[in-house]
Amino acid sequence: MKKEDFIYDPATDLGWFSISESKDLLETAKEKGLVKESKDKVSVNFDHLSVGFPVGFKPTKRILKVDKKEPLLPRMLSAALNNSRYSRSELMAAVNKKQDEMNLEIEVALLLLCSEEGIELPEKRRYIGEIKKKIRLGTT
Repeated sequence: MKKEDFIYDPATDLGWFSISESKDLLETAKEKGLVKESKDKVSVNFDHLSVGFPVGFKPTKRILKVDKKEPLLPRMLSAALNNSRYSRSELMAAVNKKQDEMNLEIEVALLLLCSEEGIELPEKRRYIGEIKKKIRLGTT
């Protein structure tokens, strides 16, 4: 669907959110790996036809919040899994191998593996920023 429709329909047609909140909804959906954005289009990363909603459904504003307490690696893994042919165990094995071979931080190994395997990572720039911050602070 058009990005514009994704933002304006929940606000104007459905009356669920403000325009600003609808933009937050898009960002949250991208961060959770539920949708991907390319140019002016938004597409879902799951079987949307298998999801049903009751008549009169109205989401709460709680869905606009991404759990910022979730650690970086699980967020990155979820995004990578949504866009790859790997199972969770296969992806972790490949990341761990890359980490050991190159003596990298695990998140850097995941980024490198995704790049080499052509796995799209939504929010890649955000992840890189978080990794830089983590390395600078020396946190694990």
